[in-house]
Amino acid sequence: MYKKWGGKFLLILVSTLTVIWQLLLVIGLSGNTTWDPSIITTLAANKSITSWYPDYFSYNPNNIFLLVLERIINNSLHLIGITSYSAFIMILGMISYFLIDVSIFILFIALKRIFNCQVSILSGIFTWFLLALSPLGVIPYSDILAFLISCLFLYLYSLSVNYQVIVSVGILSGIAFLVKPSLIIFDVALLIVKLFDLKQAKKPLKAIIIFSLSFLIIYVPFNAYKSHNSIVRIDSTKAIPANHFIAMGMIGTGGYNNEDVLANHKIKNLQERKKYNNRVIIKRLKKFGVAGYIKFLVLKQINNTSDAGFGWGMDAGQNYLMPFGEKISIQRITRKIYLNNQSFVEINWNGWKIVNQLVWTLALAFMIVATIKANNDSLILKLTILGGFVFLLLFEGGRSRYLIQFLPYLIALSSFGITQIQANKEFP
Repeated sequence: MYKKWGGKFLLILVSTLTVIWQLLLVIGLSGNTTWDPSIITTLAANKSITSWYPDYFSYNPNNIFLLVLERIINNSLHLIGITSYSAFIMILGMISYFLIDVSIFILFIALKRIFNCQVSILSGIFTWFLLALSPLGVIPYSDILAFLISCLFLYLYSLSVNYQVIVSVGILSGIAFLVKPSLIIFDVALLIVKLFDLKQAKKPLKAIIIFSLSFLIIYVPFNAYKSHNSIVRIDSTKAIPANHFIAMGMIGTGGYNNEDVLANHKIKNLQERKKYNNRVIIKRLKKFGVAGYIKFLVLKQINNTSDAGFGWGMDAGQNYLMPFGEKISIQRITRKIYLNNQSFVEINWNGWKIVNQLVWTLALAFMIVATIKANNDSLILKLTILGGFVFLLLFEGGRSRYLIQFLPYLIALSSFGITQIQANKEFP
């Protein structure tokens, strides 16, 4: 009895302190950036981006969905009298942390159903430490929404299969594709697992048709809206083709390369742009050679997975985040940790990131342990993670920020690995 109440009290205490810390992060670190997030929030706040990046959404139409969501939030705030841009950014930060906290709860329930309570508790601790306490939520972008979607995928996977669940997976997949196309790697993994388990699958063709229709119900209407939306004009001929991101992922650390971006912008014809990127890919592959390309991929994988800060301070250099001016002394609490001289972003959190780095290293180590034991529930995690790794190796990567979308699967597999060690089971 006392143990039960003690556990509840500890949970309430930790949750309360976490929310307070998240509010301190938002109050202390909210600000502007010179990369994608602020381009989106600027237009969402009914401000012009003409002098900054007028054709951004023509080049990057994948961010239209996020723009629409943020515009809805901004318009809703205006209805209740909140018109300040800084207040808008802070509220988006609060929403981000709310989504993180809700995602952790959803992940807890999902993994308790799929595995057991021990795996769900361990996953909760890992995600709480690595994401809920991190400063990443202060910059409103698609990564946190992608994290939530992955948690929802696992929750739906934990339920008994029926047509309502299939419809839900299809609808969620449609939304996922609009947020980050790479999120549907989970769907591919799920399909592979089910194809090898056809004896238990009932009417697989009917299930695929229902899923596809549910997906299209979301994707097709929004795609049509995107071309005729009232927020920003889209010139589809300027869209950056997928092979550009493959080419860009083959130079430097495998991440963003401004020279490649500018070269694509100069080519006005979409088909010519695709041909140009194909030539760049072939040229870079020839330059690497087989051994050189393998070495490059190994180094890129390290860049993709090694940073426990998940890319904090890695985009746009010192302009990654420029916090709003200090108005109250409480803002200094988080700025002393995450900023250099309380002005520019400090990549290593003034030494504090070493703690997260140790936790992340342990998580990766236990994930490797979990690969030894095979069952369908862990198999779908492994396939999703493998697919995510391959995607980031082939396309733009080069930093751990892109792993946030796959973090629920990584943490779930890592937690499963810990329970395997504790159970002292023999691995085949």
